Amino acid sequence: MATQRNSHVVNNPQRRGEQGFSVIELLIVVAIIGLLAGIAVPNLRKAMIKAEVRATVGECKLLLAAFTQYYRDYNQYPNAQSDPAFDIETFEPLRELGFYNGLINRRLWDNKADAYDSPDDRGNNQEYWLEMTLNVDPTVRVLVADSDDAPVSGGQALAGVYVFKNGVMTSFK
Repeated sequence: MATQRNSHVVNNPQRRGEQGFSVIELLIVVAIIGLLAGIAVPNLRKAMIKAEVRATVGECKLLLAAFTQYYRDYNQYPNAQSDPAFDIETFEPLRELGFYNGLINRRLWDNKADAYDSPDDRGNNQEYWLEMTLNVDPTVRVLVADSDDAPVSGGQALAGVYVFKNGVMTSFK
């Protein structure tokens, strides 16, 4: 007797897992990744700038302490004109005398401070201000001062570390 075989044709369509991804699915994934990157990159940049500002403020607090100690030892702040004049590139005489040995120059535009002065309206070298622009974001300026003559202060007496961004001043005493 002839054995009847169950001869049905197996429809073997490729299973979804074996087929791979369609071009549309790949484009959707790439678009989603692009969208997420578009959101993440600006936030990452803002976080990096914020971290750099905080690190610079820390260095500026060391500078503030150096100016304060210099004043205690010499009863005046470093002079802007006389010998040795305060140097905005090397921060001498603060470095030479051991008051400051930080690395703030690396954080500043052109690796130097923008300007320094020790006006004499309170008496001979009884005040100072030091302005700096950050390398990572030139719209951020930092002021270390004990003065009422700093250009960015608008005539207001300031003592401490101040950050200026978009015309807004933040104090870090």
